[in-house]
Order: sequence, then structure tokens, then C-alpha cells
Amino acid sequence: MDNRDRLLPLRKEEIELVHHKSLEVMDKTGMWFQSSRAREIFQKHGVRVEGEFVYFTEDQIQDALKTVPPKFTLLARNSARNMPVGEGYFAFGPSGGSPFILDYDGTMRVSTSEDYENSLKLTQMLDCVDFNRELVASGGDIAADNILLYELFASIKMTDKPLDCTLAEGVGLLAILFGISKEKMKDTGQGIAYAIGTANPLSPLGMSAHESDTLIDICRYNVAVAISPMPMAGMTAPSTLPGLLITQNCEILGALVLSQLVNPGCPVLYGCIGTITNMRNACAPIGAPEARLIEYASAQLASWYGVPARGDVGLSDANCLDFQAGAESAFHFVNAVRNGLHLLPGLGAMGSWNIGSLEKMVLDAELAAYTKRLLRPLEFSEENMAVSLIKKVGPRGSFIAEEHTFHHFRREFYDSVLFSRIPYENWEQQGKKDVLDNAHKKVREMLNDYQPPDLEGSLEKDLEKYTDTHYV
Repeated sequence: MDNRDRLLPLRKEEIELVHHKSLEVMDKTGMWFQSSRAREIFQKHGVRVEGEFVYFTEDQIQDALKTVPPKFTLLARNSARNMPVGEGYFAFGPSGGSPFILDYDGTMRVSTSEDYENSLKLTQMLDCVDFNRELVASGGDIAADNILLYELFASIKMTDKPLDCTLAEGVGLLAILFGISKEKMKDTGQGIAYAIGTANPLSPLGMSAHESDTLIDICRYNVAVAISPMPMAGMTAPSTLPGLLITQNCEILGALVLSQLVNPGCPVLYGCIGTITNMRNACAPIGAPEARLIEYASAQLASWYGVPARGDVGLSDANCLDFQAGAESAFHFVNAVRNGLHLLPGLGAMGSWNIGSLEKMVLDAELAAYTKRLLRPLEFSEENMAVSLIKKVGPRGSFIAEEHTFHHFRREFYDSVLFSRIPYENWEQQGKKDVLDNAHKKVREMLNDYQPPDLEGSLEKDLEKYTDTHYV
């Protein structure tokens, strides 16, 4: 009888098979690295380079894996919000960089800096959001070359949670924020990251100069890197999921080797975001069941390598906040955590990552709280088993007025903020508000109540000066 968990798609022998087939590809076919800087680093460390192609041996890959920390601490400017990443921990964050935003009235438009800053306010105020990420891009009114620096500066000012940094110039802001020289940032050693950035290998089996150079520039200063290719089965990877897993694994391992040659011990994450191709319109559906299979199998590979895993939560291809959006998001939340993924952005994502929604962000925070309660282990203490109370109340008694009930129910019961749990008659009397109405009301309340966390005046001036100097 097969008793394995069907949500863990790979058996141990299949994980090993993916690994060995990846080694074969890395040795015989190699990876394309457009960056001359990357190729020089590989050559300096004895990795075979022929033209723009780099070839890896098993020993070189294994040596790099040995220096990747299985767990690290992501620092925040408020040390109480420092965040462990890896092992048994998981953390939720907003989705990243959607070019459009969906308003409450159903209008989709290009996102602006105001939308981005509103998402930061929600990030700061939502307890279930653990780290920063740009829900929507601020490209509607910010010069393209300045967007990433502007977004990092805004997130430093408006939140005190761990940061997202995916540009070399951002390292200077982090140094000012944490009161440390850039040179000293290199010397922290294993187990600490000042922010998290992303490097996106180019499927199949490549890495652009921009992505390689960004990885080099931020790894050097102990900014953790989520190595996150997005192969699409049937277009940039084989249409079979095992073939995609091997392609993706090669791309991650190649970038991982580069990160450890730059700075041994720099934290990295194994990105689990591959998907399929919709053959009718050549788009990349992120709510498809195959995307979840890829994600769960990738998490197994990351665990086997001993590398923390970056996935997503709350992803949906829906273009409005309807049943599809809720169903895809809820399924994703519970099972992404269940399958051992550690860093989980995605709150507020819709429309195959192209659309962000403030209302969906607060609804996803509700799902995050639900998930945390659902997966919290039961505690079988004498107090919780309550045997003496059961004996005291006895048959046909009631527990509602017992002190034990008042002492425990708030922690034991998850009290939904936005989902309806009242009888129809009460709901009707209150105006038949649906969950989107409740979410919009919550967004407005939070934006009105937002107060920026304290930031020392001289520090803010130093950050502003640096940002102004580095704007194009």
C-alpha cells in the first residue's frame, strides 16, 4: 500500500535522479553567462569556461552547497522584527512588482508611487506580513532608472520590517541604515543578511549580464539572494514536469555556485516558481495545479540540498476578486507552508503576477492568519487536556461560563476579521456587505490610521542625501 503524502510529488530516489541528471547537463551542456565579470570569477576559481558558456563539475557544485547556510537571520531596522529564514520557519510578504493595480471599483490601471506607498503602509500594519516587497511597481510616475532605489528608500522610511534590495546602489542605503561600513558588511560571516534580493536566471540555462552582476554586487555584502528562475514548461523548458525540474535545478545550481565563489557563506534561497505555458495564448498561469506540483517538488529538492526555499503564497490568475481568486489563493497558502517553503511572498497578487490589489493584500493576510492557526501544533499539556474540568462539568453540563474557557478561547479560536460568520438575517440587516466590501473598508481604515515608525532625523537626512546623489 502506498502511504506517501500525495502533496510531496518526489520520492527520495526521484530527487536523486533529478540531481544526477542535472549534473550531467551542467557538465556536458553548461550554462550561458552573458556577464564577463561572472565568467572571470568562474575562471579564477578553476571552473571551465569556453566563450560565454560555463561548465560545472560535481565537486564544484558540492563545494558551493557546503558553504550555503541552511538557516540565517534577516535583519530589520527594528531588531524585534529580525526574521529567521530556513529550517522550521516560514514568513509571509507581499507580491512583487506588478505593473498594474486593481481598484475597488474594478478598474485596472498602471500603478504609481502613491499605490506603492499605500502598500507599504499595509505591510507595516498587517501583523501577518513579515517582510517588505513591492506589491506594485511605482513606474507610473518615477523614472525607470530610479524605481528600485526609490522603492528601497521608501520602504526604509515607511516600515521597520526586513527589506527587499535588488540593486547594487541599495547596499549603500543599507550600510547607512544599519550604521556599518560597506566593507564591514562583507565580514559578517554566515548566518546574517541585511536584506533579500532576487536573481532571475534566464530559462533555459542562461543568466543575463544584469542578473549576474546584480547577484555579484549584492552577495558581496551579505544581502541574501533568492535564485528564482521561472522556466515555463512547453516554452523555456520541456513540457514534461520532470524535464522542467531538471532545467530549473541546473539554473539554480549554476547561480548558486557563482554566489558562493563571490562570498562563501552568503545566504541564498532555492527559488521554486516555475510554471507551465498556456498553449492557447503563450502566457504563464501561476494558479495552475502544475505550478503547485513544480513548487512542491522544488521545495523537496531545496530540502535535500539543505538550502532554504523561496516560494509564493496566494497566487491567482484571476483578474478580479472572485471565487477563483479566493480558491486558488487559499489552496496555495496552506500547502505552500505545509510543503516546507520558507520565504513566501505573494500577498496581493492577481492576474498572473501582473496585477496587485490592496484589497486582496488584506484578504491574503486573513488567509495567512488562518494558515498559521491551521498548522499550529496541538499542545497536550495537562491544562489543555482539561480532564479535571471535563470531570467537574460532567454529562449535560456547559463550559461557556467556566474560567478555563475565558482563559483559553481567544488564543485557541481563530477570530476572522473579514470573513462573515454571522447568520443571514444579521448579515442582511448590516447591508449585505460581501468580503470585498469588508476588505475595502479595512484598507481605508488602515491607510487612515497609519503612523510611520520612528526614524531618527539625522539618519533620514543621510538616507535622503545618499538617494539624491544616486538618482539618475
